[in-house]
Amino acid sequence: MARPNQPEAGTRLVALAEIPEPGAKGFTFGAGKDRFECFVVRWLGGVFGYVNECPHARTSLDWRPDAFFSRDMSALMCGTHGALFVPESGACFAGPCKGQSLVRFPVALDAAGWVVVSEG
Repeated sequence: MARPNQPEAGTRLVALAEIPEPGAKGFTFGAGKDRFECFVVRWLGGVFGYVNECPHARTSLDWRPDAFFSRDMSALMCGTHGALFVPESGACFAGPCKGQSLVRFPVALDAAGWVVVSEG
């Protein structure tokens, strides 16, 4: 089910070459209470998308723009509570939301090398 201001399938987000590996890039659509935040992760040759919301406190994961990884770049990390998530699945393996997962945001690569919103 789409959230308010969630971009439609086919929307181009970023050229893959603009995201380091490992790395991530965040996006915001809309404003105020209806804004939609998501991020794209480049990890071990794959590209993954998530809603930018920690399952513990519903806060954004990044503690500064595009800072989604732990310092050693081995896991995604919530900047609010330090919860750690597996980059390719979004599963939390340490912290206050252990056993929960990030919400997936469907993305794919198009023929031109862009990360695009895909069908759910």
